[in-house]
Amino acid sequence: MMDTRHILESKKRQIEDNLNGLFTEVMSALGQAVKCLVKLDEGVCQKLIQFETTLHERRRLLEQDCLIALASQQPVAGDLRDIVADMRIASELERMGDYAGDIAASILEMDEAEVEPLGLLDIQRMYGHCETMMHNAMRAYQGDDVVLARSVIDSDDELDELLRKTVVALMDAMRADPSNVHNGSRMLWIAHNLERYGDRATYIAEQVVFRVEG
Repeated sequence: MMDTRHILESKKRQIEDNLNGLFTEVMSALGQAVKCLVKLDEGVCQKLIQFETTLHERRRLLEQDCLIALASQQPVAGDLRDIVADMRIASELERMGDYAGDIAASILEMDEAEVEPLGLLDIQRMYGHCETMMHNAMRAYQGDDVVLARSVIDSDDELDELLRKTVVALMDAMRADPSNVHNGSRMLWIAHNLERYGDRATYIAEQVVFRVEG
């Protein structure tokens, strides 16, 4: 019985360590993508797009570890919730990494016109809010902190409001000057990806609540 418990705990630690690594890499990827709006680095953008393939494979392996733990150790109660939640979180992190790649792809499609008049500051505000949400979601996961997890969920409304203001400003800029339409439409997609990134941070926070409270 003790051997079985030891094996299960060891497998759970491995899964959680891998998840923590994904958290860090996904947060870094989004930061790099947004920085390319200010100073385009085509090499970084290409790496972020290629990162999606690596991330898909790592998510698959992590999910496989979860399924092996479920099948071989037959966990119950809290252990079962932990592993199921970890599998769901891995899927959310994969999609969040995809958003970083999508942002990089949108940046590569832009022309060389200045993006500052197209709500660059608004996009940076959205990114800052997303970064805080994700950082808090990670801390909540690592510490089984339900209070912090709920604060992430509650902060999603603020991100929605930031998106609304960003879209209004972008639409006004494109109506005022048709030459803004090409880059402006890409900025709209970037804003949308940031909003979806924040949504998935809330989904991760919800999984923390599920892990702790069932």
